[in-house]
Amino acid sequence: MFATAITLAVIGLAVSGLADLARQDGAKILAALEGRSWSATPRSDRQVIVRFSSPRRAAEPARPSLRAAA
Repeated sequence: MFATAITLAVIGLAVSGLADLARQDGAKILAALEGRSWSATPRSDRQVIVRFSSPRRAAEPARPSLRAAA
């Protein structure tokens, strides 16, 4: 009987903790489950700069002496 009371108390604390978490951060949790950021909003006042770096030199085939060393 005592173990049942302890188990029910632990389950009650867990449920109340999860309810409090959902009440505080519910919007963030739902946004994350949908795959979008809750705090990030698109801004039109600044352009996005995307930079690409090109490789320094072209790839060259391996020499036979290097193949033998591998």
